[in-house]
Amino acid sequence: RKTGEPYIEHPIAVAGILAELGMDDPTIAAGLLHDVPEDCHVPYEEIVMRFGAEVAQVVEGVTKLRRIDFTDKQEKQAENLRKLFLAMAGDVRVIIVKLADRLHNMRTLEGIQEPRRTEIAQETLHIFAPIAHRLGIWRIKWELEDRAFKYTHASEYRQIYEKVNRTRAERSALVTDSIQVLQEQLREQGIEAEVTGRPKHFYSIYQKMIKQGVKFDAIHDLIALRIICHSISDCYHALGIVHMLWKQVPEMFFDYIGMPKPNGYQSLHTKVLVGGGDVIEVQIRTKEMHRDAEFGIAAHWRYKQGDKPEQDWGDKLRWLRLVLEIDSDTTGNAREFLDSLRLDVSNEQIFAFTPKGDAIYLPQDSSPVDFAYRIHSQVGHYCTGARVNGRIVPLSYKLHSGDICEITTSRSSTGPKRDWLDWVVTPHAKNRIRSHLKRQNFDENFREGVARLEKAAQSERIKLGAPAENEAVKSIARQMNYKSAEDLVAAVGYGDQSAENIINKVRAESKEVKPAARTRLIGAQDDNLTGSARRLMERKVNLLTEMPDLSGTLEFSIPATGETSGHGSAGEHKDLLYSLARCCSPIAGDEVRGYVTRGRGVTVHRADCANLKQYEEKEPGRLMTVRWIGQSEKPFSALIGMECLDRPGLLHDVTGIIAARGINICGINTYPLKNSRARLNIAVTISDSQKLVDLMNSLSSVPGAVAVHRV
Repeated sequence: RKTGEPYIEHPIAVAGILAELGMDDPTIAAGLLHDVPEDCHVPYEEIVMRFGAEVAQVVEGVTKLRRIDFTDKQEKQAENLRKLFLAMAGDVRVIIVKLADRLHNMRTLEGIQEPRRTEIAQETLHIFAPIAHRLGIWRIKWELEDRAFKYTHASEYRQIYEKVNRTRAERSALVTDSIQVLQEQLREQGIEAEVTGRPKHFYSIYQKMIKQGVKFDAIHDLIALRIICHSISDCYHALGIVHMLWKQVPEMFFDYIGMPKPNGYQSLHTKVLVGGGDVIEVQIRTKEMHRDAEFGIAAHWRYKQGDKPEQDWGDKLRWLRLVLEIDSDTTGNAREFLDSLRLDVSNEQIFAFTPKGDAIYLPQDSSPVDFAYRIHSQVGHYCTGARVNGRIVPLSYKLHSGDICEITTSRSSTGPKRDWLDWVVTPHAKNRIRSHLKRQNFDENFREGVARLEKAAQSERIKLGAPAENEAVKSIARQMNYKSAEDLVAAVGYGDQSAENIINKVRAESKEVKPAARTRLIGAQDDNLTGSARRLMERKVNLLTEMPDLSGTLEFSIPATGETSGHGSAGEHKDLLYSLARCCSPIAGDEVRGYVTRGRGVTVHRADCANLKQYEEKEPGRLMTVRWIGQSEKPFSALIGMECLDRPGLLHDVTGIIAARGINICGINTYPLKNSRARLNIAVTISDSQKLVDLMNSLSSVPGAVAVHRV
């Protein structure tokens, strides 16, 4: 191996991890053999012959997962994640072997060179650790997180590690004293229980610092006591003793025994003040709950051949069925699948109750409509109102953990509304709403699509005619796998496709669009133009009619030179003065429009500029369509605004991402906000808008980032 060790140590270590988890013999055998097919070119048939079909199938599943590159571009990554979850659905032991394989690789990651080492760590933190969490395998989850954290956030890891070590001795004394006091009280009350202490993991400390927006010194609960009882009644009795000994921290009690987490985790959690104001978390559970917490779904195999009956573990994979629903709902849409996956498989969830007391788990910020669709699609379709905790609330209300939600339905309801898509959160609800709108309101969607396409075509000065009869639209529909042009037009109507995107495709599809008549370019709408502005517009018309490559649209074609002022260009023509508006600072690739000024040529604004909207209302005749041509010779200036949770290392993470992309930083301005947040204004020089969008997407992944936008 790259660490210098014999390669055989890796499969032996993987098998050892699986044995520690208590996996069955075929899984441990598959752990020993998981690299054999690919690295030693041993065929599947030989493994079947030597070790049996069950072992061979698990090995084959792991081999397929080895070929997945989770750092690939988005479309490929979505397909790879589909393979991952389908493999889990087929035999969950496949992913358990993969987790054991990844854990040993993380233990020996020092042998890998950068940047591959950081890529593996990021992949582990964002994909494999959450899967271990969802499978309830705590002992793998925390180690994957801490080892990945060491490489993805090296400076923060080092700071937390050093600070934890500095205060280790005093915490150890506090834990020892607390355990002794607690054990004495438990014995006096006749409760047999095992009491142990454990330190908080580094990554969980870091996450708490980020979420609460505080520094390390403000994190007081760095240790936890764990009480392992014989029965559930003893757990609640022990909880009473804990609260009798120490003062409970308000709103810091969670009963996961009565209300287990989605992955089946059960325990009582409380935080108490001990000694001189130190905070300790206390976890109370039975031996069976502790085993399930440590081993999760893997605990299922521990009693396969024992005296105890096999556990009913199907509910522990309930979340996986939701993922497979996402897959069927979003087939072919990689971005939507990934976004949906982050929502439905993320750690941040709430639970709300039906009036009968059934718990429904949902992502944070879910609405009563999300709740309704999670119960059943028909409940969502016919939803007309909601009561939360007995009070009437709007359907856009954000649910909180513990809410009792009652959905009002009516068979006379016309079905989901288009604006529900603006605030529903769960991918299941979004896709069911879209599907209903497609099926029930085709005519309405078609009319809406025609209106949107005609408006977009008019703004681009393209003669579209009847969209469904346009040959270019028909061709585009075939390319996008729609049954007909009518279906594509309807998709524009219900928001599945952008009208502007389709019109751009029409432009590219059409080899030549006839130029519009000069009388349409200079007409009654231009009566407000001054003499000089009119002559400027007339000069522009001449350029357009002389140059066929402008597709006959009223476009002021300017070279993307990055200059703040210059001359318009159409081929060899350079007679049209222009400048880039300072109010919105357009850059190459932005959707832009021109405003004919009085005596200063054309000012180019971003299409979403607030000043431009005023010009549209007051002097619409002075606006002209603009497009970028050519490549950027000089970079443009752009300003990015970020709102983040204030924390140590924030500026380091932000500047590191920008520097890694080779983008120059002109300046950074930071200042604090309320609620432990910080505002960053970052000035960069960049060549085009797509690179700016990619940069902002990367900055959105910075831990603690709340909002990233262009200023």
